[in-house]
Amino acid sequence: MENLNQQLLDAAVEGNLEAVKKFVSQGADINYTEAGGNCAVFSAAWEGNIPALELYHSLGALIDWEKSNNPLCNAAFNGQAASVRWLLEKGANPNFSFADTGENALHYTICKTSEPEQRTEIVKLLVNAGTDVNKKTIDGEETLCFMRDAFLKGETPLHRAAAYGNAELIKILLDAGADPSVKDAYGDTPISWGSWHLRDAEILKLLLYGNVPRIR
Repeated sequence: MENLNQQLLDAAVEGNLEAVKKFVSQGADINYTEAGGNCAVFSAAWEGNIPALELYHSLGALIDWEKSNNPLCNAAFNGQAASVRWLLEKGANPNFSFADTGENALHYTICKTSEPEQRTEIVKLLVNAGTDVNKKTIDGEETLCFMRDAFLKGETPLHRAAAYGNAELIKILLDAGADPSVKDAYGDTPISWGSWHLRDAEILKLLLYGNVPRIR
C-alpha cells in the first residue's frame, strides 16, 4: 500500500489527474503524506492547479492541515491567489497559524516580493475572510519563510509589510485594523522595521501613530 500511495503522490506532483483517480480506485490514500510533508492537495495548492484541487477534494482530500504542509499558508507563500481563493471558499480556516511559529497566511505571503499583484490579491482575500492582521509570531523560533536561517521577533504582518516597503499592502492592513503602534518582542513597531530597511518617507508616514515625531 505504501508503494501505491507514493505512486499516487508522484502522479499528483506531475499533475496526472487520470492516474490519481486510478490509484485512488485501487485503494490509495488521497491524503497520503510523505516524510517531507508533501501531499496531493499541497502540491496542487502550491502550483495553483484548481482542477486538481477540485478533483482531490471530491476524492476526500483534506484542505486544512495542522502541520507544515498547510495548503492555505503555503499557497499564500507561493503567491497563488487562485488557490487561496479556492481554499477559503471550501472552508479552509483563515486564522490557521503554525503552533511552533505563530505565523499565519498573511505572514507567509508578505515575506516575499515576487508576484506582487497576486500577493496584493491574497492579502485582500485573507483580510476579507477575517485573518488576524495583528497576529504575532513566536519570538525566537526559526522560520522557513525567508529561505535562510532566520528567527522570529514576535512581529505582526504589518511589521513585515513595513520591512518590505509595500505601501499598498500596508494600506490594506491598516484599513483592516492593523495596529501601527504594536510592538514586537523587542519593543519595536512597524515604523521601526521600515526605518531599519531605509524605506521611503512616504512609506514611513503611513506607519505614524500617537506621539511618533512627524516625518517631513
